[in-house]
Amino acid sequence: MTTRPAALREIIGHAGTVRLLCRLVEHDRLPHAIVLEGPAGCGRRTVGLALASALLCPDRRAGDACGVCAHCVQAVAGTHPDLSELPGQREAPNGLPVDQARAVAEGAANSPLLGVAKAIIIPEAERLRGASANALLKILEEPPPRTTLILTAGAAASLMGTIRSRAQVYRLHGLTSGEIAQILMRNGVPRDRAATLADSGAGIRAGGVQAALLAPLNDLEGILSGFDLGAISRVVAALPSRQEGGEDDDTRTPAAIQRACLREWLIVLSTQVRTMLRSGDPRIAGRALDQLDRIARARADLERNHTPRLALESLALAR
Repeated sequence: MTTRPAALREIIGHAGTVRLLCRLVEHDRLPHAIVLEGPAGCGRRTVGLALASALLCPDRRAGDACGVCAHCVQAVAGTHPDLSELPGQREAPNGLPVDQARAVAEGAANSPLLGVAKAIIIPEAERLRGASANALLKILEEPPPRTTLILTAGAAASLMGTIRSRAQVYRLHGLTSGEIAQILMRNGVPRDRAATLADSGAGIRAGGVQAALLAPLNDLEGILSGFDLGAISRVVAALPSRQEGGEDDDTRTPAAIQRACLREWLIVLSTQVRTMLRSGDPRIAGRALDQLDRIARARADLERNHTPRLALESLALAR
């Protein structure tokens, strides 16, 4: 299980944005609705959860959570009664359930159960459309007192205009290889292994690659051990979804974004496989060559504008 920071000060990276958020909380100037915008994998949800902890903590220190009180412990465990988090793409791949959106909207109208504040986290808010969006718009239009909405998105421009106009945007940037290594070590990866894995993704950290294409390194290793279909399926599920058009849908997530994600991710896979091949171990040489061939074919499929999902799934298929 990934170790989650108990406070904003424990966030790795995003120092400027973290300082700003702490100042806003300390002086009670945080807007009632904010958007954490940045490439997937940069820690948008992590920052959002740490910010929620700061809002819910009754013993704040310089606008940040104390990290040790009962409120902070519950917030980190995900059991705080005044913290709500709607499901993301992995939990709800077919879109945000309307009943959950309505339940959160209705609950926001009530006073905080523990008397400090309420925080609502809406991951991948660009998926909000239709009835789900309308339910949450009521909170944005008439924000309840002491309630803060924390939305995350790859780009604020991808949000519905009615949502974007009612929230303040804060930009997060891609992580450096050093920061990635620190996060991996925090989660128990040995220093040398963390440095190797971080360096393999260093070239794509600023490119907006989807978090699940890099962050679940166990998935990456599962794919490398034999291009496991289950691991590949999890990566496929994490690809950004193309939004269906609608009256308020003034922007879309094009398939070109999926292709860009996969191109960069396939480069990382190639680097890892070539490293295996250079080991000179004859037991893995044949498998590594086969994997490089599959990666090359997947990249060629992308260049021919094949469906990104099918191109990636083809990695699990023998010639």
